[in-house]
Amino acid sequence: MEEGLLADVTGLSTPSLLQENEDLTHVLDVLCAGGYGAWVVGGAVRDSLLGKIPHEYDICTTATPDEVIESFDDTIPTGVKFGTVTVKSGTSMFEVTTLRTETGYGDGRRPDVVEWGDSLLTDLSRRDFTINAMAYDLARELLHDPFGGKRDLENKCLRAVGNANQRLSEDGLRILRAYRFMDRQENGIWQPENELSIALVENRAMLAMVSIERVWSELARIITGKNASKVLSRMNDDGILAAIFGYPLHCEVFDLVSRVPEDLEARFALISSKINQNDLTIILERLKVSKSTFNRTKFLHSLLGKLPNQNELRLYRYTLGAEVITHSSMLSALGDNTDLINKSLNYPSKIDCLVNGEWIMQRTGLSPGIKLGRLKDWLFRIQIERGYENIEQMETALCTIPWQNGDPKSWPRPNWP
Repeated sequence: MEEGLLADVTGLSTPSLLQENEDLTHVLDVLCAGGYGAWVVGGAVRDSLLGKIPHEYDICTTATPDEVIESFDDTIPTGVKFGTVTVKSGTSMFEVTTLRTETGYGDGRRPDVVEWGDSLLTDLSRRDFTINAMAYDLARELLHDPFGGKRDLENKCLRAVGNANQRLSEDGLRILRAYRFMDRQENGIWQPENELSIALVENRAMLAMVSIERVWSELARIITGKNASKVLSRMNDDGILAAIFGYPLHCEVFDLVSRVPEDLEARFALISSKINQNDLTIILERLKVSKSTFNRTKFLHSLLGKLPNQNELRLYRYTLGAEVITHSSMLSALGDNTDLINKSLNYPSKIDCLVNGEWIMQRTGLSPGIKLGRLKDWLFRIQIERGYENIEQMETALCTIPWQNGDPKSWPRPNWP
């Protein structure tokens, strides 16, 4: 493999740190053959040191964005302004970013001035946490770790690169990234060192300068983390969640999160279990969540505290479908008895109405309209509740309900609750 420029920081011999990857090797080879320096950086190095297979590889290089584009046949100028070009190699995509220096963070999100550089040390020094400020020279098998990231990984410690207040003040999103990195999944919770702990609280106002879309992206990943209960509880104690939600949350709700699967909407509904539907709507709108997340969270939240009775199990199962499992796990987390919910699983969740509008018109003389539609709904509900399977049974049902009288808008529909 081609050896590119040497880094300006000492490297520790670390053979076979990264798994073989032909697409990655090709990108590094092309850059190094062009006389540039090229290193794998960030999460891929961190995860490899933890014994995990990285899902993606980021590369930093002394080549400028224009030089990167000239070096490859297939590129996307993803973030050229900030030095990043996406390079396609084989079936893989790699973000290749020019070594750079940054000055001024007037908006608390992005650097005011970005200048290309050739110092790996300087580039690593501007990163957020030591565990993300490592680089690997694949050709020479050298680990560049000027800020002790490997040591912090071994000690399960989260530490900022340099001054914690400065790092967080440069980009408020780093506050949420810190809490996300505390959750190391099956490896438990990693504690931030004291300086970072203090800085997280002191700089929480910086979150107001971060786009709500970026905030929600990080928060969603925290909520679905393996140790979300502990992380969210700490965020609540530190005043972070109040800054995001605009509402105080009850500390007891966070323990509920660990009792349900890693389901974003179900967990959000439980976190909001002490909040009414109107306030939940305001929070979801404020976070600008997707329409599907908005609707499902509100639906699951509306089910909290509601249980079907013995006579509603068929209708309940049909209405909720696959969400019966979710509802059961949420109510179990709250300590409710879910025996009837589990019993409902014996009934079908997918049912087609046995009758149509023409069938009803032939037997009632009704014309198309709301009355016809609501009568069909009523008959369908009866079909579901009684487990009817043939037309003869539907004939009997039609003869036993007072459809000639009353306001059709008040007639039963195939819904629960």
